Amino acid sequence: MAVSLVLIMVLTALTQEFSAMATLFVSTPFQLLLSILLAFTLGSYFSLFYVSLFYTISSLIVESLLFLLPFMLFAFIFNAIHCLEKKSLFFVLLIFGAITCSNFISLHIAYFIGNFFLPFLSQPSFDLANIATSKVFPLLHFFSPLPLATALSMVLAVITGISCSYLKKESFFRKKMEKIVSLLFLSTTLFLKKIFIPLLPLYVFGFCIKLNYDATLWALFRSYGTLLLIGQLTTWSYLSFFYYLASGKNFHQAIALIKKMVPAGLTGFSTMSSAAAIPITLECTQNNSKHPETAQLLVPIASNSHLLSDNITIVLASLMLLVFFGKEVPAYQNFIFFAFSYCVTMLCCVGIPGGTILVILPLLQSFLNFSPEMASAIATFYILQDSFGTMANVMGNGAFTLALGPVLHSIQSGPQELTTS
Repeated sequence: MAVSLVLIMVLTALTQEFSAMATLFVSTPFQLLLSILLAFTLGSYFSLFYVSLFYTISSLIVESLLFLLPFMLFAFIFNAIHCLEKKSLFFVLLIFGAITCSNFISLHIAYFIGNFFLPFLSQPSFDLANIATSKVFPLLHFFSPLPLATALSMVLAVITGISCSYLKKESFFRKKMEKIVSLLFLSTTLFLKKIFIPLLPLYVFGFCIKLNYDATLWALFRSYGTLLLIGQLTTWSYLSFFYYLASGKNFHQAIALIKKMVPAGLTGFSTMSSAAAIPITLECTQNNSKHPETAQLLVPIASNSHLLSDNITIVLASLMLLVFFGKEVPAYQNFIFFAFSYCVTMLCCVGIPGGTILVILPLLQSFLNFSPEMASAIATFYILQDSFGTMANVMGNGAFTLALGPVLHSIQSGPQELTTS
């Protein structure tokens, strides 16, 4: 009898252990990390053709998502705004105001950090442009998504959502729009859950095997490591503090929130697009938030205009390039005009690979007197570190949503909560 009980206990323990291991193996973070590890371990054994083949699969996956992204953004933003009724315009202005303030703060952090470290940096002896050359290209393209389509869909969603919020619920136009958007929302959500998310590990593998073949990451570390290190330390220190505040100044809670956002961060790393990472960012943020309904409004908007890592990286790289090219670093009273223009311009940005630097380059030339060579250098560096930057952008959007979500929720349902309590 005793032996039977011992056997039952052992079998039960083994069953629980295998169940826990099975749960780990099928989890998205584990599969993404395994894909990255396999790519950097096995990538050196693949010929150019097979590297290009896997990279083509990755490109087709992300191109499909980017093709659907304008429709997805329209559905998400419209759904969130039109349900706010007549407060929708106020909410949209509040969100963009909060994004502008957050971007403004991160720009200043980068400016003061850059000024502190500039005297300790030595002149680099390398050609940055040569590092960015790649022999790996997709073998074919399925979609050719237009970047402007994403920005246009956001604008249309905001305008249509606000307009419908002022119409009566029985209005023909409002009911028709709600029906169309509902169908659009269900279709895009089905694509994300059944196709895109299950294929994420395959996408990550193809992307990382390209990085391994190009030796891009290692070249970046060797040649521009100091700037990358300062940028990443500044970014992640600021993000950690952001999560600490969002958690109510609870250190252990902040760590838990960051852990839950890791799948979204890894998706950002692999896609190099905070817009393409919206589905995973939304899911992770809703799991973290006490008010998941606010995430549906905040995440799509923030993913295209609240890019903390880009702010820090661009300012640090700009200041250091000014020194490297023998130009004067702007005084604070001159920098603040650049910061204001930068924040306004960011509201028109799109979170796609290279999107931010393309929008900001004219400002660098106008306010910081960037030469064509400097513009080329900063664009190259930005693209090289874009995986790290996008990962931090996505994590920052999670913290921003957690911080602003309770404010939106309290404004929206404050009077109702007072009456019920």
